[in-house]
Amino acid sequence: MDKGSENCDDPGSEATNADNQQEDETAQLREKLLRLTAEFDNFRKRSVREKEEYRKFAVEQIITELLEVYDNFERAIASSKQTDNVESVVKGVDMVFRQFASILEKEGLQKIECHGAEFDPHLHEAIMHVEHPEHEENTIVNVCKPGYYLHSKVIRPAMVAVSKKPGTDD
Repeated sequence: MDKGSENCDDPGSEATNADNQQEDETAQLREKLLRLTAEFDNFRKRSVREKEEYRKFAVEQIITELLEVYDNFERAIASSKQTDNVESVVKGVDMVFRQFASILEKEGLQKIECHGAEFDPHLHEAIMHVEHPEHEENTIVNVCKPGYYLHSKVIRPAMVAVSKKPGTDD
């Protein structure tokens, strides 16, 4: 018998096969990693584009509604220049204001009611303290500028005057 045919299991060829198999596996994993990286990069870019597009057109509905208010204000200004009847102009502006307020309320805007309430730094911004014997200390006695919620989030705290005990200094 031939010596070469007796020993087919050459240890060197097994090592070479294992190395080749490992290189193939590494190449496949590298290719898969590159594809996944490219897919993720495309996903990220698409998400950014979609977010910008959404932001651009998200306000379209409210803008369309506010255009009606804008048109009504233009008509009110034009009619105020053509009439001496101040009462009718005031009535028209009041109607436009109510229309505007209705749109904002429908979108989730709500005024923070605070006159007579206890001061809360999460809802109110104290711009002054006043001595007020009729109210307990830390009670809101005057609202200088109203605050607002958008849904449940405070988007502008109310600017208020807060009572203090008579005879105390700030």
